[in-house]
Amino acid sequence: MTAFRLNLIKHCASLRVTESPKPIGLLSFHLNPPSFVDAHIIKTGFDPNTYRSNFQLQNLFKRGEVSRARQVFEQMPQKNTFSVNLMISSYVNCGSLSKARELLDSMVERTAVTWTILIGGYLQAGQYRGAFKLYAKMHRWGTEPDYVTFATLLSGCSNMDATKEVVQVHSHIIKLGYHSTLMVCNSLVDSYCKSHCLDFAFRLFKEMPERDAITFNALITGYSKVGLNEVAIKLFAEMQNLGYKPSEFTFAAVLCAGIGLDDIVLGQQIHGSVIKTNFIWNVFVGNALLDFYSKHDYVVEARKLFYEMPELDCVSYNIIISSYVWNGQFKEALGFFRKLQITKHDRKQFPFATLLSIAANTMNINVGRQIHSQSIVATADSESQVGNSLVDMYGKCGKFTEARRIFASMADRSTVLWTALISAYVQKGLHEDGLELYNEMRRENISPDQATFASILRASANLASLSLGKQLHSSVITLGFICNVFPASALLDMYAKCGSMKDALQTFQEMPKRNVVCWNALISAYAQNGDGKGTLRSFEWMVQSGFAPDSVSFLSTLVACSHCGLVEEGLHYFNSLMHNTNIVPKREHYAAMVDVLCRSGRFHEAEKLMAGMPFEPDTKLMQNS
Repeated sequence: MTAFRLNLIKHCASLRVTESPKPIGLLSFHLNPPSFVDAHIIKTGFDPNTYRSNFQLQNLFKRGEVSRARQVFEQMPQKNTFSVNLMISSYVNCGSLSKARELLDSMVERTAVTWTILIGGYLQAGQYRGAFKLYAKMHRWGTEPDYVTFATLLSGCSNMDATKEVVQVHSHIIKLGYHSTLMVCNSLVDSYCKSHCLDFAFRLFKEMPERDAITFNALITGYSKVGLNEVAIKLFAEMQNLGYKPSEFTFAAVLCAGIGLDDIVLGQQIHGSVIKTNFIWNVFVGNALLDFYSKHDYVVEARKLFYEMPELDCVSYNIIISSYVWNGQFKEALGFFRKLQITKHDRKQFPFATLLSIAANTMNINVGRQIHSQSIVATADSESQVGNSLVDMYGKCGKFTEARRIFASMADRSTVLWTALISAYVQKGLHEDGLELYNEMRRENISPDQATFASILRASANLASLSLGKQLHSSVITLGFICNVFPASALLDMYAKCGSMKDALQTFQEMPKRNVVCWNALISAYAQNGDGKGTLRSFEWMVQSGFAPDSVSFLSTLVACSHCGLVEEGLHYFNSLMHNTNIVPKREHYAAMVDVLCRSGRFHEAEKLMAGMPFEPDTKLMQNS
């Protein structure tokens, strides 16, 4: 929008009045026909020298010679507002906000264009509060904003904390009469959506005298991002019924809603609409479809679409690689990465963090170091997401010297970075080191998140430190994470491992929300404490509550049956696993069932079970038999 304004001003500056009225009176006495002066020039105070200097400034900016441009600017005998706006715009484009601000503060005459350019600069730099402060100063200065100012200012309201500022700007818009301007209203709807004020957004949407596809896109995107997916789909249907043509942003928002609804049929219907409207050629829409299939674990369909897409970018490769990694197909993921390497895409955008997770999960330090080397070449190793993944990878591979070195080199040590290293220590059984690092984290005034508590509670559980566990329980409550299933499940597990089943059961009963992870934690708690009946009772309670047991639920139950001599019950649950679910039994399930039979002396049945396994018995199974 700023570029548009600048081009408009330049165009206006170059305009000449083609048929000026003939000078009369005293002016006619001083002007000869060969030295005809345009009346427009006289009226506007146009100076040809200033115009030429402005033109020279533009050429210097295009070549990136900002310092030279400043010299020309300082030497100009007469500057106009356009000259200063050009200079401010150049500083904004090269990220020198302080110099741009200094120049604005030195101006006597400041137009809406001047303020808008710098407001846009603050927003581009992610300093939305600075942009709003500048807008407030503009208001105090007495410069009246125009519709471009409002649209620019609102475009930066992507933070939930900006609600107060958006409401204030909205009141100014109404006061100045821009509440009927479509561009401004669309920006307001979008800002309210990004601030999660969807009630305000919908009310404004209903009151708008005019709407277009952008209006619908903003609201559909807002609903899909907060999980109101059905409302987003209904709005999309209304948009189509009213005859508005969807854009690439419409399809992306609707596909996002389809992911939230876990509705593969809807996604396939949208795919059909994309083909019919010829948006399949748009890489942005293609990537949204690719992401949809990927997140539904339709890897085959994702791969087929990937090869059918007429245009691919780095995002396309990142999605398909992540899809294979998520499904544990690491070899295929690395194969796509090799294809990505021979493209001309920006190496800094390569999915290094995803690829490092392969090395971390397989504990393959050689692959990890190769990817690390490539991230250094691409200068991506200093980015927070890559740095977090490097610490995680080296930690999980047991290379804590390298992990600590990278950790120390990171400029921004976020909660995620601290948690990655703490988690690595705990996973390697270095529980005291993990606790020491957690204490250091708290001394640095870094707030833990749910993942931090899940890891540190695991350390407390393995150290059987009930007092420490209770201290952590207090912190979980204080920081508001007790409603999160992962810290809550970790608390339950900690109390169970410390032998306090009363506290474990109370923690479970106090959970406001429960999922399969919570139920598995309860079943496992009883199994760990040798309470077979309590384990079976929890399993049945889970089923009656409408939750489908998963692989972990059955394994904990079979282990409890083994340790408590519940042979018939063990056979019942193993047969249920085999015939009443879609779960494929793993080695651990067979090993637990073999143990159940062997402990009760039923060796013939154990051998028969082992003979019918879909894989060869390993050492653990042979020991159990």
